[in-house]
Amino acid sequence: MFDKILNEFSTPFYLYNEETIIAKTKHLKELDLNFSHKFHFAVKANPNLAILNLLKRQDFGAEVVSAGELFKSLKAGIDPSEVIFDGPGKTEFDLKYAITQQIKSINVENLEEIEFINEYSLSKGLKTNIGIRLNPNIDADTLEKITTGKTGGKFGISVDQINFDRILEMKGVHLSTLSVHIGSQIVDHQKLIQSYEQLILLADQLNQKNHTITNLDFGGGFGVMDHSDDTLDFNEWQKELQNLLKDKNYHIIFEPGRFIVADSGELITKILYIKNSGDRTIIITDASFSEYLRPALYEIDPPIQTISNSKELKNYDIAGGICESTDFLAKNVNLPEVKVGDYLKFTNVGAYGSSMSSTYNSRPRPLEVLMGKNEYRVIRSRDTLEDLCKNEIM
Repeated sequence: MFDKILNEFSTPFYLYNEETIIAKTKHLKELDLNFSHKFHFAVKANPNLAILNLLKRQDFGAEVVSAGELFKSLKAGIDPSEVIFDGPGKTEFDLKYAITQQIKSINVENLEEIEFINEYSLSKGLKTNIGIRLNPNIDADTLEKITTGKTGGKFGISVDQINFDRILEMKGVHLSTLSVHIGSQIVDHQKLIQSYEQLILLADQLNQKNHTITNLDFGGGFGVMDHSDDTLDFNEWQKELQNLLKDKNYHIIFEPGRFIVADSGELITKILYIKNSGDRTIIITDASFSEYLRPALYEIDPPIQTISNSKELKNYDIAGGICESTDFLAKNVNLPEVKVGDYLKFTNVGAYGSSMSSTYNSRPRPLEVLMGKNEYRVIRSRDTLEDLCKNEIM
């Protein structure tokens, strides 16, 4: 089927495997978790409507960080009661839209948010469920650029800054949730358990003081390593989690994103040129950081496969056609020798691939294809040149 897809569509394009996504959802749903819980997909990882609808059919809710992500989740068929709204920079537009939709919880990360939500809800005759995302000051032992649970960062609020008595007096909000998320690509389950322990302890204390915390949002961060088999040990994780929640009655929220879709996706690109520069051999492809930003942003090399018959290995740098010196998709990688016109597959790009793409250098955003067991279909058409201008006024 892949050869047929390659012949039908011009590169670059994203290709997702539906069966892989379903298998990852089953992996989570089949864990031995004997407490009330729900998985909410982190929409930022891949906000394509077809992906969201597929996950809705697997009984996943949504975790969103903008009005746009909320709108797309609802359009994909996810019920507002199954949506969590996170994010450190929610605008008034974001908050008003979330309040009027009466979603499951708006998890606030700034004290001013609480006041605004209370006042706006009262003005609309509503009472809005809110959560508070706490900053537990835990180093997730992951890439610094995707660590989100340490003090000095922009995420969450320190407990000592929150006036819980004031929140209890508010008539327009109901504090039903405490939330934590310490980072992405976490393989040390103890780091996650430490953050959960802080949340449970605080929830127990608040409920003894007339609060009614019913939900604990444990975030996501389940590690999916690109270059090794090093992943989160779910057996140990669930064992310790069961012990933590023994004799507790909280509903637990998880927010997996990358874990669900990362290894379902490939970026297919064609080699346009091969050039020598000093001691380096550089491949120029028709994909760039406009289509796949993460290698340049995080200085990582994604897994790469060649569609080549050569068995001789050669060392390459792989670059795109953007007029930026940082537009490299990989450096110093050993691949079977390739020639102009060959294709490369960047694998494990189903998360934060297309969702971070742009039209920089006025390059049309790429096509996206979803491949099922026996068929495939386009789930996002490639931008046309007219699409690049459609919202501009001359």
